[in-house]
Amino acid sequence: MCLAAGLATGGVSVAQAALPGSQQPGATIVISNDYGGSVRKRTAEIQQINRLGQSVEIRGSVCMSSCTMFLGAKSVCVMPETTFAFHGPYRFFSKLTSLEFDQWSRVIANHYPSFLRSWYMQTGRYRGSSPARVKGSELIRHGVARCQ
Repeated sequence: MCLAAGLATGGVSVAQAALPGSQQPGATIVISNDYGGSVRKRTAEIQQINRLGQSVEIRGSVCMSSCTMFLGAKSVCVMPETTFAFHGPYRFFSKLTSLEFDQWSRVIANHYPSFLRSWYMQTGRYRGSSPARVKGSELIRHGVARCQ
């Protein structure tokens, strides 16, 4: 579904596109309407993407929570109309200690370009149930590549 949505919005050709988790070196991974998930799993996924020399295209209407960590891929582009939603780390069913909150905030922030990293550590990570929303066009104005 993510692949189809990315292709429908003018993404790469079927021959070039791959789904997240692909082991294909140099592939283009299309991310579309991703609502987030485990920070630990996303970190491993991004490390694999970078190790394999893959590119990431963030398309669709939303990239929320840990999806925003894809901005840490070595080769990434975004669509201007995509909304990125940022909030601090949390754990279901039990509260993070302040040490854990700081540790996971740094893990997340280390996947962001420097202009976004400092904002996240000062402001964005303190957003809980009301994430801060930023359009791809704003990220592009600050130097993140625009997808073609």
